[in-house]
Amino acid sequence: MATGMVKPLSARTLVSLDDNAALDPALVGSKTANLAQAIRAGFRVPVGVVVTTAQDRASTSVADEILDRLGHVPLAVRSSATAEDCPDSSYAGQYESYLNVEGGQKLLEAIESCRASLHSDRVSAYSNEESGSAMAVLIQPMIDAVTAGVAFSAHPVSGARDQIVVNAVQGLGDQLVSGEVTPSQWVVDGDQIQGSDGILTPDHILQIAELARAVQAHFRSPQDIEWAIEDDELWLLQARPITSLPEPPIEPIPIEFGIPPGYWEHDASHAPVPNYPIETFVPAMVSAAVRTWASEFGYLFDGIEFCDIGGWTYQRLAPLGGKEGPELPDWLMWMMVRLVPSVRNRLAIAREAVQTDKAGLYIERWYDTWLPELTEAVEELKIVELAGLSDDGLKAHIDTCIRLGTRGIEIHTLLHGSLAIILYELVTTCEGLLGWDMATTLEMVKGTSHKSTEPARRLSELADLARERPEILRAAQLPDDEVIGWLEIIDEDFATVFGLYLDEYGEVALGRSVVEATYAELPSVLIATIANQVVTDFRPDIADEANRRQREQSIATARAELTTNPAGLAEFDRVLERGQKAYPVREDNEFFTFSRPFAQFRYAVLELGERLAARGVIAERNDIMFLHLDEALAALSEGPDLQAEVLMRKGQRAWASANPGPPYYGKETPPPSDLSFLPADTRLPMEAMLWSLDSIMAVEASKTTQDDSSTITGTPASAGTYTGPVRVVKDDSDFPKIRAGDVLVCPITSPVWSVLFPSVGALVTDTGGILSHPAIIAREYGIPAVVATGNATELVQDGQMVTVDGNTGTVQEVTP
Repeated sequence: MATGMVKPLSARTLVSLDDNAALDPALVGSKTANLAQAIRAGFRVPVGVVVTTAQDRASTSVADEILDRLGHVPLAVRSSATAEDCPDSSYAGQYESYLNVEGGQKLLEAIESCRASLHSDRVSAYSNEESGSAMAVLIQPMIDAVTAGVAFSAHPVSGARDQIVVNAVQGLGDQLVSGEVTPSQWVVDGDQIQGSDGILTPDHILQIAELARAVQAHFRSPQDIEWAIEDDELWLLQARPITSLPEPPIEPIPIEFGIPPGYWEHDASHAPVPNYPIETFVPAMVSAAVRTWASEFGYLFDGIEFCDIGGWTYQRLAPLGGKEGPELPDWLMWMMVRLVPSVRNRLAIAREAVQTDKAGLYIERWYDTWLPELTEAVEELKIVELAGLSDDGLKAHIDTCIRLGTRGIEIHTLLHGSLAIILYELVTTCEGLLGWDMATTLEMVKGTSHKSTEPARRLSELADLARERPEILRAAQLPDDEVIGWLEIIDEDFATVFGLYLDEYGEVALGRSVVEATYAELPSVLIATIANQVVTDFRPDIADEANRRQREQSIATARAELTTNPAGLAEFDRVLERGQKAYPVREDNEFFTFSRPFAQFRYAVLELGERLAARGVIAERNDIMFLHLDEALAALSEGPDLQAEVLMRKGQRAWASANPGPPYYGKETPPPSDLSFLPADTRLPMEAMLWSLDSIMAVEASKTTQDDSSTITGTPASAGTYTGPVRVVKDDSDFPKIRAGDVLVCPITSPVWSVLFPSVGALVTDTGGILSHPAIIAREYGIPAVVATGNATELVQDGQMVTVDGNTGTVQEVTP
């Protein structure tokens, strides 16, 4: 980035509000940085300058320069600390401000008083701790206000997001802020005004309300603004997030539901939270794909069925013929598989799958055909300018996204069946020849799942750049839509590399739901993750080397034990070669089959929500998540008001959240643990599938609920021990909480959460088995992990110190 004769930002002592340096809250304070952003967004803000945090003490020359720039007019001198006007703390009224300041000496005194207020007793009592804040001072020409006041873009008492509260006094607004005068107040709901005082005209009240809405839209969070009216012109004087805003009142609405016949298990691994209406078509897509998978490998079931029970997703294995029957004795099962035509047909398919090595062929097809196919399809979707599409064009684009998602799920399930066979053969062969358990066997493939770790590896390169320019990390404090612009100011080269990273790894669905934002929408989270990697000094090459040594040592140990068994050694080499090629596909395929396609679907849905909100069908863009896709698409043409339906469904989801269903409904008819009744040459696919389901989902173990937080037990998934503070992360909205060295406790993770793993010291999950996504990724990074605890997220709290033992599968509370 060319700098010419411009001073480095850290050396700037006086900057203008319209200077790029005024975007840096560490240099100019949060109040000034917010106003600098507002100016760039086109809001009417009084021109001003700021004495930055880099200036230790104001001087006569600084005062003279301010007066030269602003003129010898009455000035407003306002504190602008780095810790105020932030989402988690406002420090409203804690620092000094001075109005109608005239003359150089008075200006110097006001600046120094603002600086001194940083360490006042009042501020110390407010924060109750050392804030680590620094103080800048903002100076602006006075607005000769006829009326002034504050406005809240959401109701600060009720939390209602659709109501704006306007407060006003005659003259300057400092009377209101200081509490000297009781203001007039109005509540604006749409274009309806409640209040009758005559200080403001209805037109002015609506103008102020519109200003509050616009500021909220820009900063993407509810805002508390200060305003003033001079000569019928409305000015914005301050904007800050509303802290401690109550959640909008959503009355829970009970869901009436029935329980379908049969045995149904809560799908906690894929749907750990209540359902959103926008995704109600997805289970049918998955069911169709699983039916294909079951028929391709000759399983003795017809697929997996899904249903919504009380707002939660439940699943069951669909038996051949559709009806669940009683558990049958082995002799009758032996008769059935030889006499019932539908069963005999499945066994013929299973036999062929084994004889033709269908599993190996599908793994080859992944590398040769499916991976390039999916990559090309996503790239074509990414270049579409959604805002430029007609309504019909958007519908067609959404249909394309769904077809790609359907294709991805089909490929994913076929690969799942293939991986089950290949990894089952590897594990059982090592058990038979060497007496090894699964964890020991998996050491031979540890570190080969490159796509699951690649995003974090590339992030480490950005962390290396940030070590040289620590001011880059300040971008984590900015609104997400301001991050890229700020990075371009600070370091153009870093911004370019970061943009390329977002393009390659950022457009991925973070979980199993299109409701969750992608990393590309949360650049501040990635910057915070980079900051954590700077602290942990994550070195992927060191992790790679450790994994490589462990793989080679395990393989050497196995071969040494088999030197006197040539036939056994040959079989070991065969299954190991297949396992090493297949194991990475377990994680890597989901990046291409699910995460990338569903991110494109999310973007299209948000564009649909944008259009419906603009037409008054829904109140705001994200309300689209509470519509069924078919009714949302129909609303593009018909345009009915669906806000009542949205509110009802929000209430139903609130009820579902407060009333989670049991782990299962109905009486279980477990699959047979011994498949000896099957002909020997047909058993492998069924044996492998049952083993895989248990190894990935650990359904029985994940049903366990515990009530003692001092000792939590689960399945050991990645060796080692670690002691650190808990951070409970339910979904992507909790990502900003993560700090370097935390113990990540979550319901489950998806592969794209892998960028978080270099930041954490250990992992604990509610669900999942030793072959689940979180277990595999934890082993790739060499961090201790315990999975399938059942309800660890309910038992521990943020900040609680625990010791995670990935060898024994225990989580112990550390008492002071």
